[in-house]
Formats: sequence, structure tokens, C-alpha cells
Amino acid sequence: MSGLFANLNTSANALRAFERSLEIAQNNVANASTAGYAKQVPTLDALPFEPLSGLPGGVRAGAPQSSRDEYLEQGVRYQAGLLANFQAQAQALGSIEPMFDVTGQTGIVAALNSMFQSFSAWSANPDSAAARQDVLSKAQDLGASFQQAASVLSSATQSINNKIDSSVDQINSLAAQVRDYNLQRNQGQGVDAGLDAHLHDTLETLSGLANITSRFESDGSVTLLLGGQTPLVIGARQYSLKSAYFDSGVAVNPNAIPAAHILDANGQDVTANTTGGTLGGLLTVRNTVLPSLQGDSQQAGALNQIAKQVADRVNQLLASGRTPAGQPGLPLFSYDATSAANTARSLVINPNITADTLAALDPGPPQVANGVALALAGLGDSHAAADTIGGKSILEFLNGQTQILGQQVADATAGQTVAQQSVAQARALRTQVSGVSLDEEAVRVMELQRGYQAISKMISVINGLTDTLINMVS
Repeated sequence: MSGLFANLNTSANALRAFERSLEIAQNNVANASTAGYAKQVPTLDALPFEPLSGLPGGVRAGAPQSSRDEYLEQGVRYQAGLLANFQAQAQALGSIEPMFDVTGQTGIVAALNSMFQSFSAWSANPDSAAARQDVLSKAQDLGASFQQAASVLSSATQSINNKIDSSVDQINSLAAQVRDYNLQRNQGQGVDAGLDAHLHDTLETLSGLANITSRFESDGSVTLLLGGQTPLVIGARQYSLKSAYFDSGVAVNPNAIPAAHILDANGQDVTANTTGGTLGGLLTVRNTVLPSLQGDSQQAGALNQIAKQVADRVNQLLASGRTPAGQPGLPLFSYDATSAANTARSLVINPNITADTLAALDPGPPQVANGVALALAGLGDSHAAADTIGGKSILEFLNGQTQILGQQVADATAGQTVAQQSVAQARALRTQVSGVSLDEEAVRVMELQRGYQAISKMISVINGLTDTLINMVS
């Protein structure tokens, strides 16, 4: 009888083990679409079997094992960081690219060409009142175009500032969640599959925001570092980041837009270490691309260089000429000369100039009735030292800036496309190893079903033998 009861107990243990495996399969299926979830694999441990020593054998459920591969997780996080970086650059650059229209139909390129064309028409008929008035109209349009471009760049800067602030807040919020995870581990609380899924989903989100590395310590806690150096989370302590806007050195151009900086918990500047993810992409555009166009405390910016060169040379040529009444010409443009970074924003037509005060005559010698107007008409393509910017004509310099910006947009877009493919491949490889396969879980359930059937038959046999023995004893 004792042997039959032992066999019955062994069968009951097997049923409990199968039930535990079925629970794991059910949990896998339920979390098949849960972000960060890794498939849990049931384990069955064989019990000692030695009948002569009273060890009936059997099976029991072991602790479930996670199929997560941290190497693959790191690969996904790295590729996700690259993708977010290119996406941030492409989106930010895309908002300012239309300002430099490569086709020359809109923006500053179109406004400059229109003004030079009006100079050309004026040179053909220097005494024409209509031609003179058209010059004033096109000059006014050019000033408005420069102001609009400066406004677009300023708006783009403010928008990126807001995104930088938001990204820093998200990083701090997610880092706090990792710190809470560490606190649970320090308090001896077990880590289930749900908590582990939440942690890895948080780490993947963080990798998309910045180049943050995660390291799993021997006690199970996670250490977060920005750029591999700046601590964000160590054990139960969090070190928050902060965004700030200021000029690092002595400002050459007063009232210019300051640079963006990322500060660590001690107030140290860690901007140089912030190169990846959304935050790294935003900082690249904010501190490199935009200053090269709109200027900053240390540089004038291409937009201001063009505005200043056009205004200065047009004013100088007109001032050297004579009006039909024989009076010296007046400057056509005026701007704020106190800051090289404010030229385009402040460029306007001279309020004192009129069509009659435009000076087309070059007094020479020799005297040329339309000499000034001819010089103005060819100013855009002139390679004379006084007319160039960095050795390039005004239009060449402008076209060069247009090409540079276009190439930056193309590089960001191409990088985004490649990164999307790399992320998809990395995630697919991770899914092959740790993703939930519904077909695999269905096969496991069928195996458990056959195990149930076999144990139920065993229990039926033991039940029949027990009845027989009881009847014999009776």
C-alpha cells in the first residue's frame, strides 16, 4: 500500500509541475506584445529515484528561466540611439532647409536675384522713375526676406531649446524609475518577469534619448552612465541632469543667442559627452548648424555675413555715385552695427532714401551715366576683393551655404534610413532569441496536455489497484 500511495503522491507532484509550466506558457502568451518582455522558459527538475532506498522519483517545477540575452539588448539600445539621433537632426534641419531654396524660387536666393535684376533693369534705363522705384521695392523685399530668415532660425532655436529641456526631463524621470528598481533589489524583493520587462523597456527608451550606458552590478542593481562617464544612477542614488543656456567665453557679439549646455548633478558641463540619441542630435543642430547660420557670441553666421556684405557694398557704390541732380547718393540699407550676429534681423531699407536720391551716375573719370547701376547689377557675381565673402562672390557664398545645409539634411535622412534597417534587424534577432512565439507556446501546451493525460492514466491505474487491494483485505 505504501508504494501505491508514494506513486500517487509522485503523480500529484507531476500534476503540480505541469500546472506551473502551463501558467508560464499562459503568461508568455498574455505578454507576447508587452514592451520589454522576454520569454520565460519553464524548467522541470527530476527528483531522486531509488526505490530500494525509498526514493520514488518523480518531477517538480523548477524556477522559470528568462530567455533574455543582454548582449542582444545592448545591440538594440545602441541602434535605437543612432536612429533617434538621426531622426532628431533630420526633423530639426528640415524646418530650416526651405529658407535656403536650392531652386532659387523662394527665400533669400530669390530675393537677392530679384534685387540684382532690378539693378540690371535700372542700368539699362538709369533715368526711368519706374526702374528706380522697382529698385526700392526689391530692396525692401530683400530686407524683409533676411528678417524672415532670421526669425525662422530664431524660432527653430527656441523649438530645439524646448525639446532639449523636455529630453532632459524625460531622462531624469526614467532614471528615477531605474533607481526605484534598484531600491526594490536592495530591499530583497524578488524580480519577476513583469518588473524585468519594465526595466528593459525603460533602458531602451533611455538609449533613444541619449548615449546612456547601463551596467548590471553583482547585486542585481543597474548603474546608468551618460557618455560612459557621467553618473545618472548608482545603486539607490540618482544624479539629475540639467539644461542651461549661456556663453562659455567672452562674447565678441553682444546680445547673440547663447549656446545650449548639459550640466551634471554637480553643475559641471557635460555637453561634450552628450553625443547620442535625441538629445545628442538636438545639440548638434543647436550648437553647430544654427550658429553657423545665425551666428552666436563668437561668430557672425553666414546669414549675417551675406546681409552685411550686400548692404555695405550697395551702400558704398551708391555713395560713390551722383543723382540726376548731381547730389551724392544715399545709402540704400541700414542695420544694427553693434552686433555682427544681428545684421540680418535688423536689415531694413534706409527710411530717408527715395527714388530720386538713387545715384546711378559714376563721376569717374571717365564719367559713366549708368556706371554705379552697372556695378550693382554685377555685384552678385563679382570676384573683386571688395565684393567677395571668403574669396567667393556673394551668390557663390550663398549657394555654398545652401549646398552645405542640403548635404546635412541628406546625411541625416540617409543615416535615419540605414539606422531604421539596423534597428529592425537588431530587434528581429532579439525576438528570435527572447521573443514569445505563439506556435512554440502552443506546442508546449500540447506537450503538457499529453503529460496530463499520461498522469491521469497512471492515477486511474493506481486507483484500480488500490480498490483491488482494499477488496482483498476486506
